[in-house]
Amino acid sequence: MPGLIFRKHNLDTSYPKTGTVEILIETKAAGAPKSTRNPKQKNPMGRPGSADLDKRVKEAVFKTIDLKLEWARNAGQGGGATGELLTWLGKSKPASFLFLAIRVVDDRDLGRTITFADAASQMMDGVGLVAYKTNSQGGGYQVCVLPTSLELDRVLSRVCTALRNLP
Repeated sequence: MPGLIFRKHNLDTSYPKTGTVEILIETKAAGAPKSTRNPKQKNPMGRPGSADLDKRVKEAVFKTIDLKLEWARNAGQGGGATGELLTWLGKSKPASFLFLAIRVVDDRDLGRTITFADAASQMMDGVGLVAYKTNSQGGGYQVCVLPTSLELDRVLSRVCTALRNLP
């Protein structure tokens, strides 16, 4: 798909020749534990979940903007945002959601992960996050407490409502 910000997007799906894409859902997972397959990993806890999250969030946000600009062009809604970008993004199709599953190594990593998810939520219609870390008792994982706005079940509920309301 040709984009305004990036000339070419390789998407798992493409913008149809007729009709409108109503909902875009993108998923990302990050934060690999240390393993014997990756002997160069220096951190004994493994790769922090937030390590490449800024790039993943930027990719999702730029894709959202480009898809909404394509909708505006195809629908005769003008060339896109003319004044207030965030307001325009919220009104434009497709509804755009990002789901993140992030293994964090510590509280600092969790804080950075939340910051990136919050940044994405400013440009997208919803961002659902599941963050988890190694259980303090050793072995297994525990789910991290997140801001309400990023809770996965709340964002999934919004997606379900959007899907039920499709024409």
